[in-house]
Amino acid sequence: MSKTARRPPMPAPITYGDCLKKYTYDQDKVCTPEETIVKLKQKLAEVKLDILNDVRRVDTGRLDIPVYFSVCGREAFEVIRNKKQLGKGCTPAQSQASACMELIERFSFFSFKQNPANFIRATYAKLKAEGLPLLPLKYLLQSVHDENTSEETLAELIADIPIRWAWATNLNRGEMVLIPFSWFYAINEFNGPAAGNSYEEAILQGLCEIVERHVCAVITRERIKAPLIDPNSITDPVAVELLRKFTRHGIKVYLNDFSLDTGIPTVGALAIDPSTFPETSEIVYTAGTTPEPNKALIRALTEVAQLSGDFHTKSNYVASGLPKPLSLDEVDYIIHPDRIVQLSDLPDLGDNNMRVEIDRCLAALAKLDMEVFLVDVHHKDLQIPAIYTIVPGAHFRERSISKSVGLFAAKLAHEQISDPAAQIEQLKKMSAILPGAYFIEFFLGKKKAALQSFQEAMDHFNRALALNPEAEDLPYIYSFMGECLKDMGQYQEAIVVLQLGIEQDEERPDIHNLLGFCHYKRDDFETAVIHFSRSIELEPGSAIDFANLGVNLRKLNRLDEAIHNFKIAMTMDPYLELARTHLDELYAMQKQSVEQTSID
Repeated sequence: MSKTARRPPMPAPITYGDCLKKYTYDQDKVCTPEETIVKLKQKLAEVKLDILNDVRRVDTGRLDIPVYFSVCGREAFEVIRNKKQLGKGCTPAQSQASACMELIERFSFFSFKQNPANFIRATYAKLKAEGLPLLPLKYLLQSVHDENTSEETLAELIADIPIRWAWATNLNRGEMVLIPFSWFYAINEFNGPAAGNSYEEAILQGLCEIVERHVCAVITRERIKAPLIDPNSITDPVAVELLRKFTRHGIKVYLNDFSLDTGIPTVGALAIDPSTFPETSEIVYTAGTTPEPNKALIRALTEVAQLSGDFHTKSNYVASGLPKPLSLDEVDYIIHPDRIVQLSDLPDLGDNNMRVEIDRCLAALAKLDMEVFLVDVHHKDLQIPAIYTIVPGAHFRERSISKSVGLFAAKLAHEQISDPAAQIEQLKKMSAILPGAYFIEFFLGKKKAALQSFQEAMDHFNRALALNPEAEDLPYIYSFMGECLKDMGQYQEAIVVLQLGIEQDEERPDIHNLLGFCHYKRDDFETAVIHFSRSIELEPGSAIDFANLGVNLRKLNRLDEAIHNFKIAMTMDPYLELARTHLDELYAMQKQSVEQTSID
């Protein structure tokens, strides 16, 4: 007799109540950062989980704005696959607390995501037939801004796709619904997790992060001339002193009102140090959202400090909510908008009671027809409040601009149906519903490539190209075509196709990585170094790229540089065998050379 998978029971809704702030210096918290750190360390000692290894200060002191990162313990690294989490704040204690809570947030979320017991895995059609409280399909259409597809067509597209469903609280209505977790993770990824000293603190953080990413995406795509904020209108002593820490070094800081029509204050911050750019610093461009404008400004500026490497260390930050400009010309519409506003002109939803701020934020978003859904992702052993926030209708810069639910449904079929034949059958069904959809040919190509039917995959990719794909999707198609040709051993042909991808979007680390590999296979190590270096510039968090760069530098006999890159790779991923093997060999060579010199 077959066993039926145990389903997670419907939990009680996440609720919030009166929650007064007891720390308001640079961030609004339920308790002081010192108390947060003490409580967290006590909790970690009780549960005996190897989550937090260390907390280290990493800024040079030039700006006098403390930046700490938390170092993952082994169990946390196994879950997150990232060794450190950065924190921000105006004081050392707050930056440390921020780094620690960032680690708890990520550990809680990814632990939840990786545990099958937290989900019901079933098709939409099956759960609907059972009469369970499913999230209405209008929210899925809203989530990708599709105003052309009917709910009936969407139901037909996803009817037979096995999806992971999770219980979520509709915070506006106080109701529990089953949400298609797979759908929202596919379009939002890990934007929206938050942890806090209380659920109220976590709710505000998660909600504000979603709003921040939303306005940043809209401003970037539409090149909106967001008003500059007059720095003379800043009166909060902490904000004034924080801004002075930049300007006293000649760093130019542009502050903009990014609030748009949300009714929730967001401050954009762009900073450049003319004395060190571009040799040892980058243009840092970020934003901060909180219910109160001064705290939004402080959040934005502390994030600038967090990402900047003090504007003199050759650090390379990873762009997220906003793009990373290579010159001020790229963001002229931000630094030269049409008007200037006072900081007091921004919306202000602040209150000493977090419950009031949540109510006000929900009301502001409701005016935009946006509702807030929360998945409780707290870790059962830690018992620290943690949530995953979902706001259908919110934009995200790194999501496809396509407004077709068909594309995301096809992506879901590709990711969720493990049986190759069943996946291909499902994609072909979708093709009958959406004839001429290039993205279905694209996903059919990806599946054929995964099955190592490379020529069939190439045929599908070529058909996708012939169906007039969105310009932003061309680099993806060329990238997978290049990977197919690489796997077929046709390295020169792959290079030609991958170059077409680079012509469409030069800032694609995956394409630079593939080009590096193909040039390596053709013994063109110099060019391989160029592409692996560029991949690292674009995505400095990839340990394998540092290792690949090291391999090519070793081929060029640039051994000190190779060792340096292998060491970085090992710091990022202590279990990366490629880097470890090469380091051991190079150290053995050095030792042998020293011993030989001694003998001579």
